[in-house]
Amino acid sequence: MASLSVAVALFVGGLAVLLWSADLFTDTAQKIGLALGLSPFVIGMTVVAIGTSLPELVAAVLAVLRDEPGIVVGNVVGSNVSNVFLVLGIAAVVGRGLRVERDLMQVDLPLFAASAAFLTLAIWSSPFTSIEGVLALGALAVYIHFTIAERDVSVPEIVEEVEEVEADIEASPIGVMTYAAFVGSLVLVVASASVLVDSVVTLSSVLAVEPAVIAVTALSIGTVLPELTVSAMAARRGDTAVAVGAILGSNVVNAFGVMGVASLVGPLTIPPTIRAYGLPAMVLATVLYLFVTQDREVTRWEGATLVLLYLLFLVNLASVT
Repeated sequence: MASLSVAVALFVGGLAVLLWSADLFTDTAQKIGLALGLSPFVIGMTVVAIGTSLPELVAAVLAVLRDEPGIVVGNVVGSNVSNVFLVLGIAAVVGRGLRVERDLMQVDLPLFAASAAFLTLAIWSSPFTSIEGVLALGALAVYIHFTIAERDVSVPEIVEEVEEVEADIEASPIGVMTYAAFVGSLVLVVASASVLVDSVVTLSSVLAVEPAVIAVTALSIGTVLPELTVSAMAARRGDTAVAVGAILGSNVVNAFGVMGVASLVGPLTIPPTIRAYGLPAMVLATVLYLFVTQDREVTRWEGATLVLLYLLFLVNLASVT
């Protein structure tokens, strides 16, 4: 019991510090970039995008280095399931329904479906190799290109947010403490991610389950908390483009970016539980998302149904393990 309590405490603490330090890293990187003369547009499409995926990326690399590739695959698949069932569902309930904007239907939605199909084919019967990782990163580059070139809603909003930071810097220039916070936050990201990965391994040993099972449940829920917060707040104020776009973008980056980078460190073997249950659940989540958005709207009742399906996913996962 004591070891379980310690493992849980380390997991919660590591996750909290990881999310906090990644947010601090993003904020300080924005300020430094602006102070160096970079445009708000460039910072918005690079620093902000990288910062939101930093926890998953660092944890994935460390997991592979510790010879625990199941944590990477479990977290990616679990996060993609959580984003559709849990995050989208709660956002639709909180926002009393969501409208899917035209630009999301043209760019993000097809690439969202393509990322799920790519990941499914890549890991269905074999490890996710570095060759597939290079292809995934190429697909991510295509996504980023179309995001910058075609989207006319989310990009201005991201740039506007960075411009607000630029105004604050003009009023109060950055100093040595900003650079110290930048370096310190990066160190904290790596250290807390290391603690998080170790705690997942410990929890799996204490509970006698695969590390991938912890990753597909507790870890994936923890790492989608930023998306959940952003989407719920955006839905509450009626900003449906941000609410839906954050979910779609996160799934694309997980499938292409996190898996791609991690596979360059080492091959990602697929645990039986993920292949037998997690992967079909991700495919179902993708198909349901495409189905419920055909009329460009996710109703409040559809959102509630998605949340119930996520609870069913957790219950059934517990029963098969």
